[in-house]
Amino acid sequence: MKTVTLVLSLGLLAGLVGCSEKPAPIAPKPPLVEVQKPLVKDITNHEVVSGQTAPVQTVEIRARVNGVLEEIAHKEGEPLKAGDLMFRIDPAPFAAARDAAAAQLLSAKATAELADITASRLEKAYKDRAVSELQALEARAKHKVAVENVKVATKNLAIKQLDVSYTEIYAPIDGRAEQSEYFVGSLVGGLGTSALTKIYDDSKIDVWFTLPDRVMLDYAAKAQQEGRVREALDQLPPIELAREIDDDFPFQGRVDYVDPEVDLETGTLRIRAEFDNTEGQLKGGLFVRVRLQAGELKGATIVPEAALGRDQQGSYLLVVGDGGVVERRSVEVGSRTGDGLVILSGIEGADDVIVNGMISARPGATVRIKSDS
Repeated sequence: MKTVTLVLSLGLLAGLVGCSEKPAPIAPKPPLVEVQKPLVKDITNHEVVSGQTAPVQTVEIRARVNGVLEEIAHKEGEPLKAGDLMFRIDPAPFAAARDAAAAQLLSAKATAELADITASRLEKAYKDRAVSELQALEARAKHKVAVENVKVATKNLAIKQLDVSYTEIYAPIDGRAEQSEYFVGSLVGGLGTSALTKIYDDSKIDVWFTLPDRVMLDYAAKAQQEGRVREALDQLPPIELAREIDDDFPFQGRVDYVDPEVDLETGTLRIRAEFDNTEGQLKGGLFVRVRLQAGELKGATIVPEAALGRDQQGSYLLVVGDGGVVERRSVEVGSRTGDGLVILSGIEGADDVIVNGMISARPGATVRIKSDS
């Protein structure tokens, strides 16, 4: 009996020990990712740079005479036509000065007429030896001085008349005027005073931007092949513009100015393009994107923009290689197209590029392709 009891106890103990052992853990499955082969096609390559808009014309309106502002005839922000009255300065003191100058001119003319008569008589008297030659010469000299005084008085009257005309200020161009810091009763036109207002002609909009000198050299080389050397330097292809809210480039313009030399510090050329703005969709001072054609690109490799990653080493794509192993490929990124980003180097058309699931994919780790799951 003791022997049987001992055997049973050992059997139970062995069973308890066996029940306490944990099963071996099951290895987790590799994460799922979605892949896509790059799109390979011929495209028109574009250069996209940043630019800033400005009205085609901006004119400061300043008082050309000192005086008290009597009237503000225009409405701020409303359209103006060239020749519209904008401001009127009190003309009374200037009109009085003009009238005084007119009186001085009449007096000078009368003095000159009298001097001419006197000189003529004395010259006749000298012929009869009634007066000396010196008296006749002095009289003619006084007449010449009087004639010059008439000229001075005439010029002075013209100046005073100009001052009167300057009391009314008209718009020199079509456009819109900004808010003025002056009001009726303000003293304007003094030394160091600011402009009364500015007029902005935004019927057309200028866009200033810079291009790398290599782009201009490419155009020059292409134009030389086509026999259009001057055109390459002075007329770039049509320019496209996009605002911050635009997905595409809806505005078309043309280059009308290129700086004569390359900026030595930046290696860029400053360029101005002009855009029609009859519908008023553009404003001065906007930061915009500017796009222009940079030639044809044969067999361009294009990937979705979401597939591109960036870190301290630069831009990269994750590619699924042999055995489902993730590879990191450093890439050179080109222009943006409607199909995605152009990749200039780093991948080939046969590569499986990860387009979804990049967060769980790590270079060197194994993944499963979703289509194969």
